[in-house]
Amino acid sequence: MTFANTRENNPSKSAQESRATVAALLSECPIPRDALPYTDEFARLKPRYEARHGPLTDAGFWRMLSNAGKKGGLAGAGKTKRASRTHRLTEEQQLEILRLFPDGIGNRDHLPYTAEFEEKYRRFSKLTGTKFTKHEFWRGLSRVAKLSRKPAPLFTAAPLGGLPPEVVRFLERTNPWWKAQPPRGVERYRRWAFAEVLSRFGARLAPVVAIRGPRRVGKTTIQEQVVEHLLLIERIGPQRILRVQFDDVPGLGSLASPVETLVRWYEENVLRSTINASAKRGQVVHLLFDELQNLPRWAEQLKALADRVEARMFVTGGSALRIARGRDSLVGRMTFIELGPLRLGEIAGIRGLRDLPPFARDPSVGDWRDRDFWEKLATYGRDHAKLRDEVFGYFSELGGYPVCHTSSIRDAKLLRQEMVDQVVTKTIEFDPFGRPHGRVLDQRLVRETFRLVCRYAGQAVRAQRIADELARLIPVGVNERAVADALQFLEDSLLVRRIPPLEMLLKKSDAPQKLCLCDHFVRNGVLQETVPVAPAALATANQATCTLAGHLVESIVGYFLQGIPGLDVAWWPARTDEPEVDFVLSIGMQRLPIEIKYSHRAPAHSDVTGVETFCSRAHYNAPFGLVITQDAEGPIGKHTFALPAASFLLVG
Repeated sequence: MTFANTRENNPSKSAQESRATVAALLSECPIPRDALPYTDEFARLKPRYEARHGPLTDAGFWRMLSNAGKKGGLAGAGKTKRASRTHRLTEEQQLEILRLFPDGIGNRDHLPYTAEFEEKYRRFSKLTGTKFTKHEFWRGLSRVAKLSRKPAPLFTAAPLGGLPPEVVRFLERTNPWWKAQPPRGVERYRRWAFAEVLSRFGARLAPVVAIRGPRRVGKTTIQEQVVEHLLLIERIGPQRILRVQFDDVPGLGSLASPVETLVRWYEENVLRSTINASAKRGQVVHLLFDELQNLPRWAEQLKALADRVEARMFVTGGSALRIARGRDSLVGRMTFIELGPLRLGEIAGIRGLRDLPPFARDPSVGDWRDRDFWEKLATYGRDHAKLRDEVFGYFSELGGYPVCHTSSIRDAKLLRQEMVDQVVTKTIEFDPFGRPHGRVLDQRLVRETFRLVCRYAGQAVRAQRIADELARLIPVGVNERAVADALQFLEDSLLVRRIPPLEMLLKKSDAPQKLCLCDHFVRNGVLQETVPVAPAALATANQATCTLAGHLVESIVGYFLQGIPGLDVAWWPARTDEPEVDFVLSIGMQRLPIEIKYSHRAPAHSDVTGVETFCSRAHYNAPFGLVITQDAEGPIGKHTFALPAASFLLVG
């Protein structure tokens, strides 16, 4: 069909003739209708239509193409229309598209060439950092839309089913997907533990995956992100997800066995099947419990559930203490993930900076035995030096808690006091003080013990020394055993990690344990002082401040190392003919000594005597060691390799 002799701008053309023109254009078009928006082919077709029927907006012409295409019968005989290849969307990009359309995007054809499309395209580009063309965004949106279907509500109102009305209303509010409503906005950045949870779901190492860690590191957020992933990416039916936040459930005390009661109500009124019957149909149920450890006998209830049903269970808790105490009764049924403050790459991600991936995404500590591994890490740090140093500066200023990097509060003093209240005070006031042997701890004693841990962060201190100092402040009930119990409580809550002295040849050491804090920013808040750790911030600092910063870096490195699964971390006390070594990592039969030297100048040979001496003893099996510095790197002495702290913390 040709249009060379048609008159322009003829308003008398009928709607039927207009549709015929559009049908003819689409029939001749070499690419599918859905792939036309924002292409050169669209720009070529529109003038041909206008030459016959008069001017039309891009949106108007697209609507005509869309409506005509839906009637079918447009493909030429024997012709296969193919669209050009576009970017394959990542899971995060798919999620962003779905988040942009919380009410569903099944009816998407009204979007091209509208202000709404322009706004969605702008937000997608900003949120994902991609440089898709509008055509590429449209194609991605279309692909996601074909997979996205807004589910129908399971009910108008959930049946009471024998539960108190306030409990049922609470479950409805916290499981809005049952009524086809979107959950509350979820933090877009995903911490490393998110992927680890999904991986352990797939590996089926145990029926229950549990995350334990100090307060405010993002455990509840990960649960919410897992729900979002299940609904939007895996497209799990909403009836197959139950999430209960046990610290908020009203009227829970009236239930004799809350876990069993709530799950049975869920089976009867939401799933409308037993969990096991659903699993046999290939529709595995997901049970997510937050703050479960607040329940009396929670471990017994979870064990009974894990033994009874075939489901994927994900448990998180703000009280790491009680999660830890449930280990014995859940052996073989629960696999643990310990989550601490943000790593450097995560700070870059959560702040929306450029990508700073860890040097080894799935680090095998076996690789750490090779000096070549650390030399490559040094190169990696140099290659990313500008972003690395920027992120380390944020870490130095604000620590590693997520809220410190997402909060609208700009006053560091206000922010650190908020962290002290939320992380330290709540742990001490709301976590239980009953020890396994029935001993009860005093809150003031624990609080003051933590204050002294902050003072001695990165140093090896005996419980008796802390007790002696506290005795001057607290007149009654302070002794070595009480302080030891307080330190154990702080360690169970993951506010503190303790590094034991290295024991060699079955010789038990009587040296004290080294104290490492969860976060130096919290420490600054507790002591009401600011000690930076970034080299740029220490450039004009005096030697006393640099010495204190060195202790804090030792604390940071120790806490970081203790959080790496499968790594045996200790420190080496000084002996008659052997200097102290800050850390010794045992990796199989090989050892890796690490020393912290955090002064302005580069370390000299005399600064690494401890590492050199340790490595020179053949029976210690340590072919080389590391010295962590402000910014110096490279070989020092015969056995030692220097590495900046900012690069070292990119290792995992």
